[in-house]
Amino acid sequence: MSARYNFTRMGGHFRTSAPDGLLLMAIGAYWPGEPLVPGRREHVEKILARAAAAGFGHADVFCTMLSNRELSARTIQLAEDVTEAVGGDAAMIALIQEFQPEGAAQ
Repeated sequence: MSARYNFTRMGGHFRTSAPDGLLLMAIGAYWPGEPLVPGRREHVEKILARAAAAGFGHADVFCTMLSNRELSARTIQLAEDVTEAVGGDAAMIALIQEFQPEGAAQ
């Protein structure tokens, strides 16, 4: 089960969980008005495809909610469900860390 920090403030910084990391990446990929980072949406779609292959059946709902700028308890729960589907916190963190914006130095 994922740690449920959901952006808990600790002193001068925030403590986050793997699902929070997915939400941050997905918000940047889907929310209207967010700066476009080449390859970010494709990377989120790769993560969602992996989750779908493991049985996660709500990728379309998750993306629609994000496209509508909805950050609710349901959106957070879906991010947690994606994290569990890809193999848990360590797997999600590894997937997030794989992201390299197109054109970025390797």
